Amino acid sequence: MNQTEMLSISTFSKMSDVPRKTLIYYDRIGLFKPAFVADNGYRYYYRSQLDTIGMIHVFKEFGMSLEEIREHLSHRTPASTLEFLRKQEEVIQLQIARLERIGQMISMRAENIEHSIHVNTSYMQVIRQSRVPVLLSCRVHASKKQFPEDLWDDFQLRLQRENAPIGYPNGVIVKKEDLLKKDGDMVSHMFSRIETHFHEQEYMPEGFYLVSYTRADYGDTDKIYPQIFDYMEKKQYVVIGDAYEEYLQDEVSLQNPEEYLVRVMVHIKEPSIDEELLC
Repeated sequence: MNQTEMLSISTFSKMSDVPRKTLIYYDRIGLFKPAFVADNGYRYYYRSQLDTIGMIHVFKEFGMSLEEIREHLSHRTPASTLEFLRKQEEVIQLQIARLERIGQMISMRAENIEHSIHVNTSYMQVIRQSRVPVLLSCRVHASKKQFPEDLWDDFQLRLQRENAPIGYPNGVIVKKEDLLKKDGDMVSHMFSRIETHFHEQEYMPEGFYLVSYTRADYGDTDKIYPQIFDYMEKKQYVVIGDAYEEYLQDEVSLQNPEEYLVRVMVHIKEPSIDEELLC
């Protein structure tokens, strides 16, 4: 065995970024053995073994135990390796989807807080909005003050199915028929702004929305609706769709629930005047 054609454990450790102690431990448990051990106990490795130690790194990142990796390597064939890698490929794709959703959640929460910092809660305005993809829960008709537990459970399962993490921003919808009765307390759905892959894609319609803000704890947002109805009557705005409630500041950024900031967007007919219209 020509040792000059092989890598010492120190050299192999530097090239593979695996500590010497780890390489020795891998050898002892039969996970990854050197190509040659000299009479003096020095370990030597083929350069090609860098490929194997690299895959062990990857397998560990998949969350595999050392015993699982050892079992695979000790019985590896092209066919078994191909099957194994395809399975891990599926795991990676799920992890990527999960990380993308986490990134969306972080961006959305940051944008909500950034937008909310200079909000004037005494001011209402009309905006024109493009169609927004949303995920909806099952439909109910329940008071915000007696929020149904099964609605929350249903929606969390739907978010999980979409690989959305716990804490993904969500809101509630008040239906048009309740708004026409001047009732802002009854909830029909929970929703999140998200493009769906496993559920039917729903949308917050394109159009004009009267936007209002208030400070309120969960379940107390009905207190803003009398002001909204009075303002709409004064401006002669016509309700043509639902109201969408979303918290821009919540427990993530505030310690006092009474200071949570909620945005209410009511879908209205295009105003005949545009003195307050923002595009």
